[in-house]
Amino acid sequence: MRNEIYDELDELPAALRVDIPAADLALLERAARAIGAVRVEVIDGEGYVNLHFDDGSVLHSWNPLVFSGDALDLAVDLGLRIEPLKNTVSGRACSAIATRDARADVRHAITQAAAEL
Repeated sequence: MRNEIYDELDELPAALRVDIPAADLALLERAARAIGAVRVEVIDGEGYVNLHFDDGSVLHSWNPLVFSGDALDLAVDLGLRIEPLKNTVSGRACSAIATRDARADVRHAITQAAAEL
């Protein structure tokens, strides 16, 4: 007896490979250092990095520009105060022009504020 779910899974397209633009990678590296990372490992084609710390711990699949949970953790870890407003997004150390995606604006503001610390 075949399972229709497995038949559908065979037809799903492969996930697109996503590289991190150089400007975003520089921002991520500075934000990572603000939370104590000593090495940033880029995972090619995945759109995220792994963070390595002095104590040997590793934070996998990190990208606060894409993942809201990472952005929130970053803001909490650094004690950032984030104030999303209707036409702008401002963090403790930055301000960004709002786009159509308010969540992306807040993630960017958090990451930029962390990078500036």
